[in-house]
Amino acid sequence: MAAELSQRLGYIDAAARARIAALVQAAGLPTVAPDLGTERWIELMQVDKKNEAGQIKFILLKPLGTAVITTAPQQALIDSINACVG
Repeated sequence: MAAELSQRLGYIDAAARARIAALVQAAGLPTVAPDLGTERWIELMQVDKKNEAGQIKFILLKPLGTAVITTAPQQALIDSINACVG
C-alpha cells in the first residue's frame, strides 16, 4: 500500500511500484490487503503510532531506496486503499 501511495504522489514510477510488488510476492508475502472498507482502513491508520496531531503520517518510498515521512491528501489515500484491497 505504501508503494501504491508513493506512486500516486509522484515519488516513484509505475515500474518501481511493480518491482516492489514482485519482490514482496517473491518473498511469499501478501500483495493484496484485506477488504476492511476504506473507512475502517482510515480509522485504523488514525490510531497508528505515526499519527501526530490528527495527521496520519506515512513512510513512503522514493527512488534509490530512500524514504520520506509525510502526510498524504485524503483522496490519494482513499484511491490507494481501494487499489490495494482484494
